[in-house]
Amino acid sequence: MEDLGLPPNEITFGCVLNGFCKKGMMTDAKDWIDGMAERNVEPNVVSYTILIDGYRRLGKMEDAMAVKEAMAKKGISPNVRTYNCLITEFSRNGDWRNASGLLDEMKEKGIVADVVTYNVLIEALCCKGEVRKAVKRLDEMSKVGLVPNYLTYNTIIQGFCDKGNIKAAYEIRTRMEKCRKRANVVTYNVLIKYFYRIGKVEETDDLLNEMLDKGRYCLI
Repeated sequence: MEDLGLPPNEITFGCVLNGFCKKGMMTDAKDWIDGMAERNVEPNVVSYTILIDGYRRLGKMEDAMAVKEAMAKKGISPNVRTYNCLITEFSRNGDWRNASGLLDEMKEKGIVADVVTYNVLIEALCCKGEVRKAVKRLDEMSKVGLVPNYLTYNTIIQGFCDKGNIKAAYEIRTRMEKCRKRANVVTYNVLIKYFYRIGKVEETDDLLNEMLDKGRYCLI
């Protein structure tokens, strides 16, 4: 490009950087981002987020957090995508303290979390059996103006079924339907599997028939 008189810009540098990160070539990725300034292209939040995501994919969270700190020193503020990358991996690793801490940090900085952020946290809490805390995060979504999606509700329903609390699971289903989200095939599958697992044949059949009557199809 430069031989043709076309200087690279943030987009071209970002494409190459993304390629290195997707292949796990993080040394090359780090060298590449360090070399951007030498060519009069300053790394931005997108560049650093790509690098963070690369480290995240490899489970190198210390390196990922180090990049976030480097951003701060350069006066570059992380965006919601940056935080989602970090929160996702910490949550998957069961590191609730760091995941929750990052969400609190977002609030302090006025960065609005999105549905992806909350879904990741809710899934992590449910996997740990902290379903009531997951419901608090669901409540929080409404307060900040976010609309939960099917994944949000079905994850919590699954969490309560795993805990054997079918009453609470149905309360979440009712709440979901009040928000104009009718139970979908995933919702039915979760509930049917629960009743089947505990030997409730009649309830299993009732749900199966209800699902078919409403045009849903079982994927068990």
